[in-house]
Amino acid sequence: MNCIPSPITERKIQVNDENHTGKENVPQTVSRESSINLTPNSTNEKKILSEVNSNKIDALQLPQSKIRRNSTHIEKTRKRQFSDDSTDLKTVKKPKLDHWKNLDSSEVNDPFMVAEYTDSIFSHLYEKETLMLPTHNYLMDTESPYHLKSSMRALLIDWLIEVHEKFQCLPETLFLAINLLDRFLSQNVVKLNKLQLLCITCLFIACKFEEVKLPKLANFAYITDGAATVEDIKKAEVFTLTSLAYNISLPNPLNFIRRISKADSYDIETRNMAKFIMEYSICCNKFIHLKPSYLAAMSMYIAKKIKDESSQWDQTFIHYSGGVDAESDSAFKHFVNELIGDIAVPETNLDSLRLKFKKPKHGMVYFKVFDWCKQKTLKH
Repeated sequence: MNCIPSPITERKIQVNDENHTGKENVPQTVSRESSINLTPNSTNEKKILSEVNSNKIDALQLPQSKIRRNSTHIEKTRKRQFSDDSTDLKTVKKPKLDHWKNLDSSEVNDPFMVAEYTDSIFSHLYEKETLMLPTHNYLMDTESPYHLKSSMRALLIDWLIEVHEKFQCLPETLFLAINLLDRFLSQNVVKLNKLQLLCITCLFIACKFEEVKLPKLANFAYITDGAATVEDIKKAEVFTLTSLAYNISLPNPLNFIRRISKADSYDIETRNMAKFIMEYSICCNKFIHLKPSYLAAMSMYIAKKIKDESSQWDQTFIHYSGGVDAESDSAFKHFVNELIGDIAVPETNLDSLRLKFKKPKHGMVYFKVFDWCKQKTLKH
């Protein structure tokens, strides 16, 4: 398979520490040229270790001077992310539901469904997912010190999907890998020639967490076509995990799709279309700051409209989607329309994703979803 074109694939990966030589605690602007390295045994790490104070900030995270310099920006970004039309999804009040159907009651006698714990499990997942989001949308925020061009991330994600398919991994593995990648990039600046190393490392970590039988480490290095060695991946793994404080238990988006699908009587065609739409939204640069449960609700809503334009998002769907009122929430409708428009007229290149869902293995749902989105866009 073809590897990522230059400048991401560098045949040699070198440690660059000249920017830090003899510059103890000197404030400077963060740029791609003076970015942190993913090799934890470099001079960078030694400098960072020397800057650690009694607060015991992790040695592999950013120095305190860099944290202070960028914390104000990130806080401002968090406050303005959802400023339009009351779009702060963390503070949206759930609608009061009086007439929803309890579908879990029919599974009380099925020990595998653990119906008596279902509500508690998903309450925990809804709470946990807010802690596993990137600090901000570093792609859309051009003022962010960690800003990265959307086209560059799309190139990484497109290659990641191709590798994921090549290794025949679970869908949950891909979602976790993308989450790790986005969370790391939202709080660290990485050199362009290290992005592919970071990408394959995130997939390696996700495989170790999700897969029963994962590919050999040598295969991960081989598929980069020389951009990363086995030792590079090992060191980058430790660095990445430490930077993320070892928080890798992502509430997987597929869990929420399956939960909402229960209210749809587990319709296979609708759920397959929802899986494609959700995977597209996760890969799209516009929605990386949204919660997985919210993206799952968006995906199921669009899939239901494709299947039956007259379908309604009743109180049962509101309950099983975690309180998303699709008919009354203006912010939700805005994001749905934005997603429909991007599927019809993509702003970023995700050829591997489209090719994946054109295959009979995935029900060739791409064609039906794309045609509907195209027609919907033309009407507006």
